[in-house]
Amino acid sequence: LDGWLPDLPGDLNQDSSININDVVIAVNIVLGMSPFNGLADINGDLIINVQDIILLVNIILWGH
Repeated sequence: LDGWLPDLPGDLNQDSSININDVVIAVNIVLGMSPFNGLADINGDLIINVQDIILLVNIILWGH
């Protein structure tokens, strides 16, 4: 599995970084405009909602 990397929670566009583009996708999922993506479930409660968006923004701003 040379070069294989595990999925990064929060990396919704799977570009190997978490940034504002991932937040936009998460917001679209919450609004029902994009399909469910398990990587958007940052807190692991099987529901994608505003809490996950807040955690995603915290990852971008503070690294956690």
